[in-house]
Parts: sequence; C-alpha cells; structure tokens
Amino acid sequence: MNILKYINFSVLFIFASCIDPVTPYFDFKEDLIIINAIATNVPGATNITVEKTFIEFGDYKSKPIKGCSIYLINSDTKERISFRENQDIYYVSDVFRITPGSRWEVEVILPDGEIYRSTSEKAPEKVSIENIYSEFNPEMAYDEVFGGYIPGDVIKIDFQDPVDQKNFYLFQYRAYQEEMYCRICDESILRDGNCLEEPNNPFLLNKYFTYICDERCWKITYNDEIIVFDDEFTNGKSISKLLVGRVPYETKQNILVEVINLNISENAYNYYKAIKDLVDNNSGLNAPLPTALVGNFNGITNPESNVLGRFTAGSSEIKSVFIPRKQRTVRTLGNIKLPSPEAYGDPIPNPMTYETPCEESVNRTAVLSVGKRVLFGDIETGDLDLDKDGILDQDDNCITFSNPDQVDIDSDGIGDLCDNDKDGDGYILFYENICDSNDLDANDIPLDTDLDFIPDCVDTDDDNDGYSDEYEDIAESDPLDVDSLPLDTDQDGLPDAVESRKRTDPNNPDTDGDGVKDGDDEYPRDPNRN
Repeated sequence: MNILKYINFSVLFIFASCIDPVTPYFDFKEDLIIINAIATNVPGATNITVEKTFIEFGDYKSKPIKGCSIYLINSDTKERISFRENQDIYYVSDVFRITPGSRWEVEVILPDGEIYRSTSEKAPEKVSIENIYSEFNPEMAYDEVFGGYIPGDVIKIDFQDPVDQKNFYLFQYRAYQEEMYCRICDESILRDGNCLEEPNNPFLLNKYFTYICDERCWKITYNDEIIVFDDEFTNGKSISKLLVGRVPYETKQNILVEVINLNISENAYNYYKAIKDLVDNNSGLNAPLPTALVGNFNGITNPESNVLGRFTAGSSEIKSVFIPRKQRTVRTLGNIKLPSPEAYGDPIPNPMTYETPCEESVNRTAVLSVGKRVLFGDIETGDLDLDKDGILDQDDNCITFSNPDQVDIDSDGIGDLCDNDKDGDGYILFYENICDSNDLDANDIPLDTDLDFIPDCVDTDDDNDGYSDEYEDIAESDPLDVDSLPLDTDQDGLPDAVESRKRTDPNNPDTDGDGVKDGDDEYPRDPNRN
C-alpha cells in the first residue's frame, strides 16, 4: 500500500496541502496525526478527514479519529464555520462553498484537547474545462498487484491556461456505476440489516446470498493516483487533451466519470508532487522523500508534535463524460458474483429477504440528478410492480413472484409463494419437509423437545443442555432430558468419556493452553490451532 492510504480523503476527491517553511521529518511511526482538508467553490465539497496511524502485522495503517471539533476560519473576517461529522468525514454543509480570492485556515481540536491549526490559504481563480474525452486502452497502465498491464479508460481534457500568472493544477475524478447488489452475505443471511450466520443449520449450503437495492443505486469510486500539472512551459496557452485520469475496466457496466480541475497554490502543488514522486519511484513508506514533504498544519497545544497532511483552498471546475461499456469484448479485470437470492424452501428463517436499502455514503448513493440518471437508461416513474402480477409492490405481499390471488394462509402479511412458514407454526418448510410434518397445518408440528423451533430430526442438541446428542450418546446420558447431564469434570463442554477418546485432559478445561476451552477448540491438543 502506498502513501496515498495515509493522505487520502475520498469524500469528493483527494486533496493536499501547504505548510510552514520548516521541513519536519516523518518516519510514519504509530500515533502520527494525519489531517487532510479541502475548501472549494464546489457546493458540498468542503471537508476534512482526521486520522491516526498504527502498525498492524508490520503494515502501516490509519484509522479515523471521531469526536473532533473542527472550524473553517475566514482569515480576513475571522468568521468561524463548524464542521459536522458524517461517518469518517467532517463536512460543513451540502451548499457551502468558498469564493475564489478569499483566504481561509482550519483549526482541529481532538477529543483529548490537542489543537492543530493550518496556515492561511488563498483560493486561486477557477480555470474552466472546455472539453472532456475518454479513450479505451487495453493496456492502460502497469499494475504490480495484477502482474501486468490492465485495461481501462483514459480521461483527457482541454482548457485555456490563464495568461500572465502561474497556475498549478490537481486533477481527480469520481465515477458512478449502477449497483447490482446493495449487500452480499457470505455464508450468512441478511436480517435486520446484518449478515447473520446460522450456526445450528448444517443445511445452509449457499456460499453467499445476494440482495438487490430497494431503489436505483450507484456505486462511487475514486482515482487512486495523483495527477498534477504546472504551466511553467504552457503559461497562457491552450492545453489540448491533457491526461487527467485513468479508470480501470473492472466491469462491463456503463460508467459516468466526473473530473475536477482544481486550481491550487504552489505550496500545495509541491506537496502533492512530492507524494507523487514517492509513489512513482515505488519507494517504501519509510524511504527518503524525493523532495521535502511539507504540510501546513502545526501543533498549538504541543508545538513539538508531528502532524502530516495539509489544508488546501482551491477553485474547481467539474465536467463529466459518460462511457458506454456493455458492448466491449475485452475481458474485464473483475468478476461480478452471480445472483444468489434467498429462495422459497431454503433452510432459512422467515421473513425471506430479497432487497436492502441503498445506504448513502462516500461510496454509494441513490441521489443522482435527472440529467445523470437519464444516461443510465429510462427512469422508471410511477408505482412499481416488479413481478408484473397486477399488484403494485407497495401493496403486494410477495413482490418477487407473481401471485395475483395474494393467498396468505397464516395471514402474516407474507404471501404463500414467499413464505417459508406458510402455516405460521414457527417451523420453516425445509424442516417440516425433512421431519414429515405438514407446512399447511399449524397443528401438525414436528417433534421439538427443547422448543427451540429446530426439530429433533435436525437438531444436534435436542434437550438444549449444551452437550450434543452425539456426546450424550457416548457418555450414556439422556439427549432428550435437560436434567440428564454427562460427567464433565473440568466443565469445558467435553464430557469425560469424549475426552478419553480425544486424548485430552478431563481435569484441564484447556488441554493445549491456547486460551480456548477444549469444548470450543477444533484442535484441543494443538496450541497453534483452534
């Protein structure tokens, strides 16, 4: 992982910073504070991330710091504007924007009272994008992880560089693709917003279940490289087809790419250029930087503290390009998982679930302007009828299967074609079929000694006393009597008779001393596995 991991904040795009004339040395040790902030003329794009570094298994990582008090301060009027926390990012508002030519600084107060403040930044004038292009390249870039050249779409723009002034640019993008699923649960099912395992269900064979979005939803991805440009040799000239982004070809889904042309200060340019040089040279995180990496945050309560990152005030221009991909024959980088929805008759509890909300985040949204949504196809208007049975989804008791008769034997609001427990007796169809009871008769229920709604014919612990039927048979206790317990001297969940067979110590609840009780340990005699 490159240094971008530590200076990246992907709310709208990744932006950088400038700093004091003193060049601090950063060795990426633990507990290093990283602050990245951007204020622009784009509504809703002013934001900050605050993180702290840590080391995990020898890798440098960072985690967000929550509960900070953060202010954007107008350097001339001293007006203080508060940030609000949303997930791992701090925003001002969806409408706030700065004016080119104004000066700003940022103050960050950590939960422990430590205060950091940036130097003042003046927002340059906006430079407009005249045209935007996309070109597909089957060998767009070399990828070390992939081990070769990867295909993708190269994004280029035209713009007029202002005359008689030095300008410095940072180019970033965000891309929208329609989501196929809003949740995938591996070896588990979705209930109440969480992927839940079925530990007592040996019949759940699906490796994963897919859940569609309950409305049109778009995945948002961001560039993972820094592209900067200065006009030293092009001052006042028309810039034609300048490369500003590379979008990997991961799926055949159509994609909308928004490019931002951010006019930044020279100090900010030098900061990002230093990071770009470090990444391009494939150096390690602790390798000397090609040039001094200088940010513009300083410790106020502790002037000796190390803080990395910067605040940048910039002026932006955004332009979009829509890229059709569905007709391409070139193989994609990624593989989309095949649909694997919950199905009637699966060994899963009611209510069956097919869809889940499109949760708003920096990586997903259902809020897209009409102009952008039209690019992805006709927008459905009016009420929906997914299964085309003449019953609108809002009134349909089974939206995934056509059931115009709306039959619902147990009157639980779930149509029989979608109901895994038609008679409402608490036992799902899968269990009733295996145990020879009738799922259409609430009075015909399978034998269930411990009344846990897992019938004895499939339950591995019929009396629910914590010892499996298999262990109780070995120990000669009654698997149908909760008061008939096998002898378990060390109370580790393994009866003494079973410990004799497994060659574990019946007087030691953790035979191998690995901190896991023998009864919970798959390898109770191997301290290196459990």
